Amino acid sequence: MKANFNYTKRIDPTSGDEKKMIWYATPATKGAMDADETARMAVADTTLSKGEFKHAMEVASEKLIPLILSGISVTIGDLGKLRLSFGSKGVENIDDFDAQTMIQNAKIIFTPSQTLKQALKTATFEAEGVVEDGIKYGSLKSYRLAKGLEVAPGTGTEPGGEDDGDHQLG
Repeated sequence: MKANFNYTKRIDPTSGDEKKMIWYATPATKGAMDADETARMAVADTTLSKGEFKHAMEVASEKLIPLILSGISVTIGDLGKLRLSFGSKGVENIDDFDAQTMIQNAKIIFTPSQTLKQALKTATFEAEGVVEDGIKYGSLKSYRLAKGLEVAPGTGTEPGGEDDGDHQLG
């Protein structure tokens, strides 16, 4: 499976120089799918309707959320498991414990399944574009062209070079 990334220029935290910028790969993001779009994709090769899928997900949410909050780890298909996690402050006397103020950082932890982990292990990473100074270039080639690091085919010049004026028209 293919996983897309963008080249992104960021400050190098290891250099100690707050102005030194280096290139990193960051996951390419293309927005988010809402419940309707997710349902449409999920039922594409099934006999289920989009409405049936959405209803099943609504019922699953109603039933599974209380289970997760009660401490049960819930498996979501072949994607993985969801479970509750949090930390807390400690007290010497149990009677001094106030759950409302002392439980902190409550969150849901997702643990991917072996199938999902394997998909990630075998993913091939492919550059999608370049992001620099908040501008997204559609490819490494378009970035290089925009920055004058590469010349568009048929222009007759080299980056930083001069045009000899000798062009043929097709």
